[in-house]
Amino acid sequence: MSGNETPVDNTALTEKELDHFKNKLVEEQKEAEDKINELEQSLEEIEANKGDRASSSAHHQGNLGSLEEQRETKYTLIEKQKEKLEKIKVALDRIATGNYGTCVVTGDQIQRERLEIMPYAVHSIDAMEGNIEPDEKERLSVNEATD
Repeated sequence: MSGNETPVDNTALTEKELDHFKNKLVEEQKEAEDKINELEQSLEEIEANKGDRASSSAHHQGNLGSLEEQRETKYTLIEKQKEKLEKIKVALDRIATGNYGTCVVTGDQIQRERLEIMPYAVHSIDAMEGNIEPDEKERLSVNEATD
């Protein structure tokens, strides 16, 4: 560790911390569900406007293209929120099974700071950045092959 790095607490999470992260995950789950509902409602409005505008002979073709672009953007945002919901579900399952906060690659504790920012994280920073020693990577790949 270089002189300017802050030491990271990698000890197991306490019950109080697990409750904190569970509450955080449930809150993010609700926000994602609300966002999906909002986006779907917006999509319905775009579809209704598209039909109205398409029937108008005075409507310019470029405006229909703009509506299509808005529609595609909404679909993309909905998919991102659904992916986030799936990650949240996995994290909640990991809390229930006692695996929450443990990196799925290294088996080490995920840094609390990382979990605060992204409570559905399943990888430690080292695993994400590829900072795993070659012999450790080999050991991990052998373990994954036998699972």
